[in-house]
Amino acid sequence: MKLKDGSIFPTSPAGNAVADLPTEVASAWREARTAHAVAAYTAAELMCRKILMHVAADKTGSKEGEPFTVYIDDLDKAGYIATGLKPVVDQVRQRGAAATHKLRPSTEDESRVTLGVTEYLLEGIYQLPGMAKTGATVIP
Repeated sequence: MKLKDGSIFPTSPAGNAVADLPTEVASAWREARTAHAVAAYTAAELMCRKILMHVAADKTGSKEGEPFTVYIDDLDKAGYIATGLKPVVDQVRQRGAAATHKLRPSTEDESRVTLGVTEYLLEGIYQLPGMAKTGATVIP
């Protein structure tokens, strides 16, 4: 819908769609992107934190209800986090925890970083392997 000031609402989701995501992960990723696009930055960070749990459960068999550090550790031990990037991925957990337990809302920049890290992780874990399976050229 076009508003009186000429802007369009709702805006397009932030970030990019990621191919080959399981249904629950895709739904959570869409929700995170949409939340950021409508300036619900705290909600976007919470969804990105939840995505880590979904991915760890899907790829490593992590159990629901574990401390969030376990999800990061399980993804790292299984080789889903590139060498040296565990502290970066752990920021998604930390930002989500702050969004949950602190009164201060998340900022647009914080949310954008959290979305970027989450998107990178999802592309590496799901989209690139999916491209390789279909015979698509990953590297030109």
